[in-house]
Amino acid sequence: MPDRTPTSTCPEPIMPSPHRRLAVLLLLLLAAPAAASCRPADAETWGFVATLGSDTTSVEHVTRAGDRIMGEAVGRSPVVVRRRWEATLAPDGSVRRWVMDTHLPNAPAGRGELHHEIERQDGTIRMVRQAGADSMDRTVREPSARTVPWNAFLYASSELLFQAARGLPESTRVGQYFFEGWAEGKLGFARVRRLGNGRVAIWSTGLAGEGVAELDTAGRMLSYSGAGTTYHQEVRRVADVPDLEALLERFAADERARGVPRALSERDTMRAAVGGAGIAVEYGRPLRRGRTLLGGLIPYDRVWRTGANAATHLRTTAPIRLAGVPLDSGSYTLWTLPARSGVRLILNRETGQWGTGYQARHDIARVAMRVDTLDAPVERFTIRVDTAGSRLVMEWGTFRWSALVEAGRRAAP
Repeated sequence: MPDRTPTSTCPEPIMPSPHRRLAVLLLLLLAAPAAASCRPADAETWGFVATLGSDTTSVEHVTRAGDRIMGEAVGRSPVVVRRRWEATLAPDGSVRRWVMDTHLPNAPAGRGELHHEIERQDGTIRMVRQAGADSMDRTVREPSARTVPWNAFLYASSELLFQAARGLPESTRVGQYFFEGWAEGKLGFARVRRLGNGRVAIWSTGLAGEGVAELDTAGRMLSYSGAGTTYHQEVRRVADVPDLEALLERFAADERARGVPRALSERDTMRAAVGGAGIAVEYGRPLRRGRTLLGGLIPYDRVWRTGANAATHLRTTAPIRLAGVPLDSGSYTLWTLPARSGVRLILNRETGQWGTGYQARHDIARVAMRVDTLDAPVERFTIRVDTAGSRLVMEWGTFRWSALVEAGRRAAP
């Protein structure tokens, strides 16, 4: 059951960073006369913990008192971030106003503080963003029903989206305002599909695949699984939330020691020379994080992007033969099709696509790869060329897949 504790209905409002000091001073001056009007109210508190394999990626603490919801979150997806936000609900339970301040502890000077707001009123939505000297303040017609602020790694925003969808037909679009992401400051939409027994699936702009959540009868999110999406996060609702300040310090110190990551699965390029050909393979390098790979994270009998994020690209400066298949100089994408009996390498002529954009009609060939088992597990997915054996090698966990690569004559037209 959620924890209910007395709290003030008049907490400090979240203000744009340039005005915060003045706002706090005014609040202190007005504290005495205001105290009489700030009565304790019944507040519901809860949290969310998100994991990726054996790693904790974010922790959130949420408090609701009447029509106000306040939250704080600490995460690392991929950079370390602390978010503090507040939402005011309309009578129908949808978000009427929302304000959030974001702190990136290891960001370069002048780039570590962000401020976002939305306000819905009379069919319009006002969007405010402040980041250093850059700002945005615009009002547009609300294109979808009950627009909510949403971020793939702030799971309280997913709960707000599920609650906004309550009572609406399944085909109705629930609007999404994106912040701190690829479409920041833009509006998208989500569709919620009811699966029965309190389970719902969500597909949305910017989320490849479907996530599945379990809700209680009041519409509160009990758990969420991103196993069917690009992100693969697993989330659970908790009553006892860890110390967020201590967690932020630990995450930030670890990030400083390791360096600020560009993505959860960093992009890398392998380069090698085979005969007179220069070969480069550009690919995403996910971590194992204690997860089951084959038959788990990498399903059998389904085409795998062979890495993470964007499709894996191979470029060669001269003709080669890969697994016996002749390839002219140029660019290709590499995919794999694992099965319990082995794995097949897929050579595809389409390039530039995301890893979920595989199209079989562009296949050049599907060929078997050699399969070996490693004694020492490999934590980060690795592609390399074993020049001694002239083989293109893929290793992760305890599996090693390889295919012969050699200089080749120009392919037949």
